[in-house]
Formats: sequence, C-alpha cells, structure tokens
Amino acid sequence: MKQVLVCAGLVLTVAACGTPAGGPTGGQPTPTISAPAPTDAVAGPTPTPTTARKANPYARNAKVEAGVDPGVDQVFTTDPVLRRRETHTYRHTEPGDHKLPAGTFTIRYDVSTAGRPPLKDQLAKAGQALTRASGLAVYLDGGTALNDADLAAIQALHRPPAEGGLGLTKLTRLYIYNLKTLPGGKECTPASDLPCAGQTARGGRSPYLWFNGWWDTWVRHLTLDDLEEVKAGSFSNTPFESVSLRAARSIGVMGFGHRPYAKLSVLYLPSVTSIGRDAFRRNQYLVKVNLPRVTKIDDFAFDDTSRLEYVNAPRLVSLGRNALNDTHALKSVNFPVLEYIGINCFDLNGDARSGTGVRVLRLPRLTVVDKNGLTGFGALRHVYAPRLTTAWHDAVTNNPNLATVYAPNLSRLGPRAFRGNPELRAVYLGDQPPTQETDVFVGAAPRRLTIYHSGAAAAWSRFVPAGNPRVPVRQQDE
Repeated sequence: MKQVLVCAGLVLTVAACGTPAGGPTGGQPTPTISAPAPTDAVAGPTPTPTTARKANPYARNAKVEAGVDPGVDQVFTTDPVLRRRETHTYRHTEPGDHKLPAGTFTIRYDVSTAGRPPLKDQLAKAGQALTRASGLAVYLDGGTALNDADLAAIQALHRPPAEGGLGLTKLTRLYIYNLKTLPGGKECTPASDLPCAGQTARGGRSPYLWFNGWWDTWVRHLTLDDLEEVKAGSFSNTPFESVSLRAARSIGVMGFGHRPYAKLSVLYLPSVTSIGRDAFRRNQYLVKVNLPRVTKIDDFAFDDTSRLEYVNAPRLVSLGRNALNDTHALKSVNFPVLEYIGINCFDLNGDARSGTGVRVLRLPRLTVVDKNGLTGFGALRHVYAPRLTTAWHDAVTNNPNLATVYAPNLSRLGPRAFRGNPELRAVYLGDQPPTQETDVFVGAAPRRLTIYHSGAAAAWSRFVPAGNPRVPVRQQDE
C-alpha cells in the first residue's frame, strides 16, 4: 500500500512504513542509448600496400603495415561506455517520469511563485522523509531556472541550521529536471573580493579558480539532464563522482576545472559540441571520456588528467594547445576527422619500459601538427596521418619507440620536426619532397631509418634529410 503526500507544491510517494519510494537501485537514472556510434572511418590517399589488416594493430607488439589504415581501435566499438550515443530532445517532465533509485525524495516546485514559500521552507516541511533520503529530485514548474536564494538553499542543505542549512547529512544524489539555465562561477582574481581571491589551479598557465557555491557540496552524483549550457566556472573545484548532462551543448572555461581528488571517472556528454579552456583540467580520476558530438576542444581542457585512458571524439576537428598534456595513462584515442593538433597537445604519455600508453595514432584527416604537438609518447610505435601537410617546430619528438610515420602529403617540416626518435625506421612521404628547416631528423639512427617516397627519382635527387644527411632516401617500390 502506498500513499501520495501533497503539501505546498511538493509530492512525495512513500510506502506504508514511510520510507521514500524509488525505482531500481543504482546511482543514476537509466539513460536512453541508441545504436553504437558509427566508426567514422575516413580514407586518405590510396595507401601502399593496399592489403587489408588482419590482426589487431593496437595490440602490444603488433606489426603495423605502413600505408594501411589501422582502422578504429576496437575498444571504441565494444566498450559500453565509449560506444554510447544518443539524441536528447527536451520535454517537460513530472514526478514519475524517471526511474529514480530507492531513497530519492521528490519535490515539485513552481518557480513562478518562488518565495511564497521559498524552496528551503518547503523542503523543511518534509521532516523525517527528507532526513532519511539519500537523493533529492526537484521538478520545476512555471519556468526553467532557479533564483539565487533557491539555488543557495539546495547547495547548503548539508550545513547545520545555524549556517543556513537543514542539517541533511545523508544526501549524495541531486536531480533537477526542467532546469535549462544555471549561473556560472566567479573568477577568483586578486581583485575579486572573494574568499578565494588569488587562488589558482596548478600546472600549465595556472588559471584562477572559480567560486560557485558548490565547493563543499553534499552532491556526489549530479543529474541536470535539461541544462543547455555549463557556463564558465559553474562547477569548478567540485567533488562530483558522476554527472549526467544530456542536453548541454557547451562546457565553458573552467567549467569543471581543478578537482584532482574528485572521483569522477567517466565523462559522457552526448550533446556537447564545444569544450572550453581548462574545462576539465586536473580531473585526475577521469578514465573514460566519450564526446560523440564535440568538434572543438580548447586549450588545456584535459590537461593533467593523469589517469585518463580513453577519449572518443568521432567529430572532433580542432584540439587546442596542452589539451591532453600530462595524460600519463592514455591508451587510445578515436579522432577520425581531427584536422589540427595544438602546441604541446600531448606530452608525457605512457611508459617506455613497460610498454604502456598509446601505441598507434590513427589520424586520417589531420593536416597540421603544431609545435611539440606529439611528444613524449613512451610506447608510440606508429603514426598514420595520410593528409598531414605541415609539421611545425618539434612536432613529433622524443618518442623513444616510434618506428614508422605514414604522411605522404607532408609538404612542410619545421625545425626539429622529427627530432629525438631513436627507433624511427621508416618515414613515408609522397611524390614531392617537403620543404624542411634545420635539424629535422636529428637523433634518428641512419643505420635504422629510411625515408621512402613515391615520386620520381629526379624530383628527390637533391633532398638531403636535414640534420641527418646519412639517412638513406629511397623510392618506395625499390
């Protein structure tokens, strides 16, 4: 037997014994999952040789055929987190429309009459039912935003009454439905007059933190599936362990930046198309990131995500400077339409002794690698970039196990573009020799490395590998 209690705009379904009702156990509502995302395989220039791959080229010690597209790493088509993709369409929802975990207290709140009485007062009337709850679900009516007082009341529920809260210590899960907008944070600049004035995040360019009211939050699992934008600093320095943002189209500057000990391990943003500067920097427990619609990731966005292993971004076109710097544990990425890699984008990846880290970089539409773009990959063996035209200063450097580079459209090599790759054995270029600046191939071993080209002997007769003139240059079919 169940009873439905209605009081001052709140609805709470309780069992006969008075415990909050809910659906199946678990931390989050059941998401809608469509068919697996397409692999977005992209063909470059006709490779040579043209035989199809047979074994998994991403496996340890696997042999990779130069010129053969290695295809998408199978983890991105088989892993249930990394292959998720869905289209979210907003509709106004009410209590009962979602399967929420047991122990969730549900309230319906009319924001058009906010303050008569305010949300905090309505929650206080719930008494023991809310005290026993582990989750709070708020369904908004009459609008799609909370005023400052109501938002502050939610943020402070765990604090004692003397500090403006309700002393609720068991809550860990928050769901707010029909909420489309939420304020951003305030940057902790020295002139901000905030208690955090002058506080910065470590690493990189040491950006200022952003204060937002969530720093000491009780929320560990956050669901805001109707929120359309995460503004700058909205959730900077927060301890979330899971987030669900099915409608959000963008993540602003420092949106979730700097919370190195928060246990947020999986990030799935099905609708986001752009991720701002520093948005997830120093989220050091991230392991899997799935961004099915993102086209741009800005500077330092995932800098120092030191446990990150997989990134799936099948529509990504531009990857900013230091965007994946200090990703020590990274194993594989899926960037089939990526065109630009920024300065210092990747660095300090993997371990050369153990062989852990990214082994194959498949970048079929990449055209530009900026300065120090691909450097410090401990386990990297093969780079497949059939459309790459420009490799700037130190673009592909200090990769101790790099063996082959397939880039038949390279036309410009900046200073030291392939410096410090002692195991480099083959670089595949195209019909015409690229222009090259100084010391391009310094650090390669002439007895190992051969530069192959597909052009006529006459066109290549004067090409001498800059910084390493003893490296042989041969026609690919010789």
